[in-house]
Amino acid sequence: MATLAAGGGRERAVRRPLAFVLHSLIGLKLSLFLGFVCLTGTVATVSHEIEWLLLPKVRASAPAPAPDHGAMWAAVQAAYPQGWVRSLSTYDRADGRIFAWRADVALPDGAEIAVLVDPATARVTGEQRGVTLHSFMRGLHYYLFTPGDWGFYLVTSLGFALAASLVSGLFVYKRFWAGFWRRPRFDRDVRTWAGDLHRLMALWSLWFVALMSVTAIWYLVERAGVDLETKPPAAGPRAHMVQPDGAGIARWVGLARARMPGLQVTSIQLPWGEGEPAIVQGQWKAWLVRERTNAVFLDPATGAVLGTRIAHQMGPGERWVHTADPLHFGNLAGVAGKLVWLVFGLMLTGLSLTGAVIDARRLGSAARRGYQAA
Repeated sequence: MATLAAGGGRERAVRRPLAFVLHSLIGLKLSLFLGFVCLTGTVATVSHEIEWLLLPKVRASAPAPAPDHGAMWAAVQAAYPQGWVRSLSTYDRADGRIFAWRADVALPDGAEIAVLVDPATARVTGEQRGVTLHSFMRGLHYYLFTPGDWGFYLVTSLGFALAASLVSGLFVYKRFWAGFWRRPRFDRDVRTWAGDLHRLMALWSLWFVALMSVTAIWYLVERAGVDLETKPPAAGPRAHMVQPDGAGIARWVGLARARMPGLQVTSIQLPWGEGEPAIVQGQWKAWLVRERTNAVFLDPATGAVLGTRIAHQMGPGERWVHTADPLHFGNLAGVAGKLVWLVFGLMLTGLSLTGAVIDARRLGSAARRGYQAA
């Protein structure tokens, strides 16, 4: 890339470093799309919390550190006696104590609904049908609502663009470590203050950009066929299964806690397909893993324990599989963690937008100089 400048009546070409060319190219071609993906991901990260603010039915009436899973399961069955309760879970919410639990229920007409249960009172508070804010924002960010997988691959491939932008930006910004406390010059022209703000946000969000790029690239690699997870044990024929009642669910939870004393249960799932086990899963003795990592697998017909999956006993590869989600979505320190991810997600969106402004201004200046030289 070269720019033209008038000097002594002559045009001279100014050669730009490769890092500058690469950084500018990403800003020119991808800034707006990057900004859209970053913004939708940021909203998706706090979508449960937004629903909590807007919808009373998704709130718990009081913190319930030790909910009665059997009673909640029985309440859903009583409210929908013709339905088939598939699962009961906190559904990856940052703080299950303040949220209603979600039970996925299949109705006789084939409809699937989410039933909300207050963990403090074991009372059904409502239901959610169709698209929720969380499912909409997650789908928009995850695969752009496109058919097939190409939307997912397009979004996750931006991890390479983020990584290239981060590395090239550090080369372009000489002595970048001196700029952490440099205030933007808002009294100057748009290109100047946008550039100052862009550099300031970039410096403070270096760790976040690196984290998003690494996890996005991992999701791309994982979808391409790299599978590091240990497969759950097989169970007996699903046809022999009778839907458990509240007492049966309480027994399953007791069996799981006998294998993992102190297990903080976050989900109880019935099998979806033939030969799959029922699962009781939650958090136990490991930090920074998703809620479904630690699990006890049971035969749904007999209730016999078939095996376990324990986070702190995993190898590095499998442990990373279960750590990528909390790192990407901020599910690691309750609501406080989500708020940190919200702030830095907005900063990453702002980086994309200011990058677009900088490149637009630069191209406009180059065009004007070329016109004047002509």
